[in-house]
Amino acid sequence: MKLPAIRQLPSGSWFCRLRIDGKDICITESSRDVCQAKALAYKTGVLELRAHPDRVLLRTACEQYIKDREGVRSETTLEGYRWIIRNLFPGQMGKPIGDITEKSLARAVQQERQRTTRLGRPVSPKSIKNAVAFVRAVLRENGITLGAVAAPEVKRRLVQLPPPEDVIRAVQGTEIELPCLLAAWLTLSMSEIRGLTKSKSVLNGQLYVCETLVRVRGQDIRREGGKEEQRSRVLTLPPYLAGLIDQVEGDIIVPMTPNYIESHFRRLLQRAGLPHMTFHQLRHLSASAMAMLGIQKELAQERGGWKTPHTMDAVYTHTFPEPRRQADQKIDAYFQSLIGNKSATKRKKYRISNRF
Repeated sequence: MKLPAIRQLPSGSWFCRLRIDGKDICITESSRDVCQAKALAYKTGVLELRAHPDRVLLRTACEQYIKDREGVRSETTLEGYRWIIRNLFPGQMGKPIGDITEKSLARAVQQERQRTTRLGRPVSPKSIKNAVAFVRAVLRENGITLGAVAAPEVKRRLVQLPPPEDVIRAVQGTEIELPCLLAAWLTLSMSEIRGLTKSKSVLNGQLYVCETLVRVRGQDIRREGGKEEQRSRVLTLPPYLAGLIDQVEGDIIVPMTPNYIESHFRRLLQRAGLPHMTFHQLRHLSASAMAMLGIQKELAQERGGWKTPHTMDAVYTHTFPEPRRQADQKIDAYFQSLIGNKSATKRKKYRISNRF
């Protein structure tokens, strides 16, 4: 089997470009042998898929599905697909796709519902439902359409959040006060917070949420925009948060890993005697605060970058600059009342280090 030339890049890595079905597949690896092996494996899988499409293993078809979407789908989405291959439906992943039926997939769903993870917890209904949707999409792309396969119902869990003033008091003056307030006050997600830089995100009293930083398999990947188009947005930067940002050394506003922030946040809640909540649930707390303050629903959705089937039409039709400014002022006044009449607390400046 003939492969294109494998060449070494100025960085020292080895590179090979395959052209398959009108699409470029680029492979970059640290050694020539690994690069050649991956290129050969990829081309072999494609040829096998063409020759005997119904005898290709589901695992191979899933991996091919992912490769065809590299550079198109987000890295976090693709990593979610890889997690499904590694962890769910092991009995189905080793079968030819032509042997997978509604009955066998339904049986696999039942097995997953009865199984527990390494930590002794049941597999979440959401994970199983996502896996069923992924497998059906892979099969459909290979010309196999299954009938209905019952997936477990994902029930909305009732989350009881501690009062916002208690959470603010627990994090105020600590090393992670800034990321916590960016989530609770400005409704930013972890990836949005870690994507903020002074050079691109802060201008004339505004915070531009234009980049995200996601962590995939231990590596940080920076990308423009958010998961959805409306996640790129502009927010008024309250003076208190501006003061915290000014204290940060370097361009990156929050130079910490997600694990560092999560674990530190968990310890602070425990120390304050507050119930468990995840860092992401600070966005829930923010949404709850906006509802409590009577903020117009469309303005709240725009501020948080959330998506519903009618969100975009509703936002573009009914959101005007003056109501949005008033909403921002109302939210800022509320959180400022929780902080108290002080300027940003002086604390030791932090810079990127191995402990993050």
